[in-house]
Amino acid sequence: MRILLFTSFLLSFYSSAYSQSQNGIEKIIVEKYYVSDSADSKANNGGYLPVGSVTYRIFVDLLPAYRLQAVYGVPGHPMQITTTTSFFNNEENGASIANFISSDKLTDNTLMIDSWLSVGATAENYMAILKSDDTSKSIINFGGILSNEDSSAGIPLSMRDGMFRRSPVSVITLFGIDSSLLAVFGKTNKIVKGQVFSTDNGSWASFGGAVGVHPMNRVLIAQLTTDGELSYKLNIQIGTPEGKVENYVAENPSGNEILFPGLTFPLR
Repeated sequence: MRILLFTSFLLSFYSSAYSQSQNGIEKIIVEKYYVSDSADSKANNGGYLPVGSVTYRIFVDLLPAYRLQAVYGVPGHPMQITTTTSFFNNEENGASIANFISSDKLTDNTLMIDSWLSVGATAENYMAILKSDDTSKSIINFGGILSNEDSSAGIPLSMRDGMFRRSPVSVITLFGIDSSLLAVFGKTNKIVKGQVFSTDNGSWASFGGAVGVHPMNRVLIAQLTTDGELSYKLNIQIGTPEGKVENYVAENPSGNEILFPGLTFPLR
């Protein structure tokens, strides 16, 4: 029943989608957040983390006053996130949703690079911003853990952690995504040749809509750590300042849907 309700919910928005010359999504930003080293792989209790694992954060960059409503998959527009190996999950305090990461535990072993979904949060009481936009001191001081300064990841986490303290933060609501589907981002690591998170009848969403930290309206939708090749195909619904909606799809747009190349990674 929840899946049927979800489909009807989105289809009603499709029928009233708003088209204008300037669309609300400016770009999708994939931030290379961190690259793990041998010290990280030896961290106690966090679970197996292969050396060279990369943590990516995916932001939706919106125009001012626009709100992220949902990341979704529906028939004809499946949504998927995949890696050629497996996603890293912190086995001690990790979670599949950022809101369930305890702020009190953030400095424990490798929790900061856990894999999860989001509508703006990085943990309870913290919102995400790009490291390059961060002006506050990093909370990370782990004595060797998460201290790698790989130049490909830009600013080291020991200097800027891309977190902005705020309470409350935007909360995820799930439609058609059950615990078995979420398990790929749970608290268990599997050594496999490929992991897939995919649905054509579900979403993670924010009732009321999520906005990013002012003045940059950039909303984090996922943090993903893997030593494999990351790929995704996403569809996004946003709310306009006028109370309308816009639907952006990775491929095969119809009606008022807007094709947006950044919703496919790597870019084709």
